[in-house]
Amino acid sequence: MTIHACLLRTGKAVVRRLAVLLAAVLILSGCAEQRLFVVKAVAAGIPSLAPFFEEDGSLGRDKKNVRPEQPHSGLQQGNTLGLYGGTRDQRVCDVDRLKDFLTDPRNKQKALEWARIVGITPGRIEGYVDGLTPVLLRHDTLVKNHDYKKGSAVPYDALLEAGIAVLVNDQGLPAVKCSCGNPLRAFDRDPGRISVEFQDGNDTWDGYEKSDVVTVKPSPRPLERIALLDVEDPGRAITRPVGTTGEQDSTFDATKRHEVPPVAGRPSTRPARRSPRWAWP
Repeated sequence: MTIHACLLRTGKAVVRRLAVLLAAVLILSGCAEQRLFVVKAVAAGIPSLAPFFEEDGSLGRDKKNVRPEQPHSGLQQGNTLGLYGGTRDQRVCDVDRLKDFLTDPRNKQKALEWARIVGITPGRIEGYVDGLTPVLLRHDTLVKNHDYKKGSAVPYDALLEAGIAVLVNDQGLPAVKCSCGNPLRAFDRDPGRISVEFQDGNDTWDGYEKSDVVTVKPSPRPLERIALLDVEDPGRAITRPVGTTGEQDSTFDATKRHEVPPVAGRPSTRPARRSPRWAWP
């Protein structure tokens, strides 16, 4: 009888320990599921605290008051027509000045770090920059941004406001923030688990909606030209060859577009909007 009671008490103790362990696992699992990634908001026209290039307006200029567009999906391919905006003003990004800055011997350490982030050797900087194309963001866009601190590039997750001028590569990915020369990489976290931090003068902007934030994935094949919606004239679209800064632009009618059909089985709760899905002229 004594042996039986002892075994019974031992069994209950084991069960209690297992129950506590299981509860701890469930709690930790829940915490992991709820963990959010901090993303720093970067508003149009607001200088960075530690940029590669001093933001004095000489390297590039954002266009303020570009209201973020509601995307059809939070994940956009770099070859999506109308993903980016444009303007006939070629001052949004001075590509030649960026090259001069990065190839100046006085900026050797910055060039080394810049090239490292981009994934090239410093000797290839000029050719790489020549292959980039200036555009304006039409959506609040997630990227991996980089400050320059104490001789090193410091990465951080960032949300760039619509209207910010960037250089994109031939896969349609944001590669450089024009106003400061900071190199950009693709956002590599779950966009559904972000917490946007508005600080350092980057106040919450009009039109910001977390559900409308966009992440860009690379085009399946290299682009030869990019279709941009003119942010100053929404009825006009711009065709810009990749690697050019506006001198070879041509335009076409952006009003010739069609409604996007609803996804089967997923009725939209928002009013229908037109999509800039143009056919090439």
